[in-house]
Amino acid sequence: MHRISLACLLVSCNLMISCLEAPPTAVSDATEASATTTKAVIKDVSAAEFQRLIADLDKGLLIDVRTPEEWAEGHLKGAAHKDYWKEDDFDAAMNTIPRDRPVLVYCAGGGRSGLAANELHQGGHLEVYNLEDGITGWQDAGYPVTTGPAADF
Repeated sequence: MHRISLACLLVSCNLMISCLEAPPTAVSDATEASATTTKAVIKDVSAAEFQRLIADLDKGLLIDVRTPEEWAEGHLKGAAHKDYWKEDDFDAAMNTIPRDRPVLVYCAGGGRSGLAANELHQGGHLEVYNLEDGITGWQDAGYPVTTGPAADF
């Protein structure tokens, strides 16, 4: 994954303030994932849709990609945690996720998680959803956060 040069560019543009605006993503146009007719999905979704996906997806993996300090302030119940900016740890963790397991990813405002969603998709993950307004939008929509330990992958 080619995140180092992108990360340097983003940091130099005051990324440290918070998440960037999420890059536009949509349902992939008929990407063949295998010899079957399975299509890869990468999609930005609203808080309401994200909540529905958490409840409905079989074996979906919820991942918070914020910093440890942000995680400690509150996170979504059942979320695993991997800091996007800890490259080696993040990349290794993402490579342990089965490619056919749905992944739901979020950050503070949708930017980092949008980048992570794109990387997961490019890495062969077949179904990836990004919370478009991050945990901020989640809370603004009235959904709860919790504290405590992270879930396992």
